[in-house]
Amino acid sequence: MQHRPRARTFTHRALSRLTATALLAGLAVGVTASTASAAASSKTVSLSGVTLTFGDQLKEFQTIFAATNALKGAPYTVNWTNFIGGPPVIAAETGGAVDLGDMAETPTIFAQSAGDPVKVVAATKAANPKVSPYDIVVPASSPIKTVAQLKGHTVAVQEGTVEQYFLVEALQKSGIPYTGVSVDNLAVTSASTAVTAGQVDAAVISQPLTGLDLATGKVRVLATGAGYLQTIGYLTASDAALSNPQKAAALKDFIGRFYKAEAALLKDPALAASTYSSTYGVTLAVAEQAVATAQEVGTPITPALISYQQNEANTFQKLGLISSHLNVKGVFDLPFNKVVAKAAGLQS
Repeated sequence: MQHRPRARTFTHRALSRLTATALLAGLAVGVTASTASAAASSKTVSLSGVTLTFGDQLKEFQTIFAATNALKGAPYTVNWTNFIGGPPVIAAETGGAVDLGDMAETPTIFAQSAGDPVKVVAATKAANPKVSPYDIVVPASSPIKTVAQLKGHTVAVQEGTVEQYFLVEALQKSGIPYTGVSVDNLAVTSASTAVTAGQVDAAVISQPLTGLDLATGKVRVLATGAGYLQTIGYLTASDAALSNPQKAAALKDFIGRFYKAEAALLKDPALAASTYSSTYGVTLAVAEQAVATAQEVGTPITPALISYQQNEANTFQKLGLISSHLNVKGVFDLPFNKVVAKAAGLQS
């Protein structure tokens, strides 16, 4: 079937339409931390006057740090910039506007294929692999009852993202080639709008959009990502930031604080849900559902994770979506990750 690409406005961790318009402006918000002592990994380097620019996705990390007060005592400044999706974060890192950013694994495959000067420095995985924040949804009145019945239909999905990989895997396991559907390349917020309006036959979206759309009664879930793909989060840094001793030291400290913040929210689901609700303007019920499917824990970059990424890259190559074979190990800064994972006491 024909693929009908639209203008690329990439996304990974899709968040509420209610905040998307304001956040798409990508305005930087400066947050200055006090000049207390840094983490042990940063003590030999002065971080006074250092500014890290973080490529966030619709305030996700900014919300995590604010909820847990995790930047208290950090001897550097963090500027938050907001994007929709991993690919524009990578573009900003490549252009020197962002030092560190978050995304799922898929954009780093396309980044490595393009030769972008970025590295994966830290990772998370799902706290509960039996649930997933990713969903394929169809209009509530749709006659489509199985993934196999998507053949010949139009599916809205953002290309270059983990949502696309979910669609590839779901179709393959149902015996449908990727070319068996017509792809409408839409950002996840636009895909959500399109499916609720009945403009497409299906859409691949993420929480909290799934919860919001289900609440309207206009869609139903055809399949969730559980069983099709892993839920993986990456922090990527620009080569320029990693080669700067001060920024590299600040990155290590920041990542350590993030892991502590994430662990704190995992232990307190009520805090996580209330924070989510207030930040994204969704009901507490929607927030609780989203949090339950999206909780993650820190993990070292393991051989198993690299192998998973290699299989994903091979899949995209076979589909002709990347031009040549990749050795994905090259996109990981393993020495850097070893330091931050050890400092955080992470277990593989």
